[in-house]
Amino acid sequence: MEALPENDPIPPVRLYRINAGSCNGCDVELATTASVARFDVERWGCRYSESPADADIVLITGPLTVRVRDKVLRLYGEVSEPKVTVAVGVCPISGGVFRDSYAVVGPIDRYLPVDINVPGCPPHPRALGAGIAKAATLWRERCGYTQPSPELASPGNYDGDAVAPTGLRGKMRFNAAACVGCRMCEHVCAGGAIRFDETDTGLHFTLWHNSCAFCGLCSHYCPTKALSVTDEWQMSHLQEDKYRLVEQGVVSFVPCTDCGSILLPVAPELLRVAYRETSREIERLKTLCPECRQKQSIGGIRR
Repeated sequence: MEALPENDPIPPVRLYRINAGSCNGCDVELATTASVARFDVERWGCRYSESPADADIVLITGPLTVRVRDKVLRLYGEVSEPKVTVAVGVCPISGGVFRDSYAVVGPIDRYLPVDINVPGCPPHPRALGAGIAKAATLWRERCGYTQPSPELASPGNYDGDAVAPTGLRGKMRFNAAACVGCRMCEHVCAGGAIRFDETDTGLHFTLWHNSCAFCGLCSHYCPTKALSVTDEWQMSHLQEDKYRLVEQGVVSFVPCTDCGSILLPVAPELLRVAYRETSREIERLKTLCPECRQKQSIGGIRR
């Protein structure tokens, strides 16, 4: 599309929400962006529309259920081009905690093109605002507007906003040096976001943020706190980065100092949990494989 004249007025960007079978958690947070001044999308020249025929940006919540699929696709088709599609929350992006349900046919990008993803369960209003701001910029580019709107140029955009509120659960962080390979995090993850792969070099950890519900169960049950919750709320991203938004780490194998067989290293955090203090004997045993450790322990007993 040809660029429009620089002095051409920039019209408001109209938003239309489609519920694809959500629990309404994301919808409640979206309501905040229309009713609370500090999160109001009007700061970017956006406003909500009640009709898909009048919309420019489509906000989709929910994992896309069998029951509403046809209605969602019909409403989406009524939005004129060029339009920008935003998947709000992990449900439309990956299915979230509902990904294996018989009633779900998503994720949404199986049926229609997605431009922006805003992960979370639900996303914080700031994250929603940042994602909508990116979508508004993308829509204006597609329409040929060459000048940024005054709202996007203001210092109040969410990318540079204040420190996150206390208690906000955001992106997870993994500390490979503290991991003992128990895989409890993989077991308790409701969204199936965590995976371990064992290779010749070690245990490879992957956490896919686009499926993480930010529930914090992995951190809660981790005996050595190798996983921790941060307050990093800003994770909105382009669709092309959907599978790149991951947290990864490798717990490298080490050889047994006696027989040479490989084993996972004993994390210092585990010793602090298991013992009040370490000793020379404990330090010696932690470099041995279970079999050699048993032999050394039995052979070293003196009464």
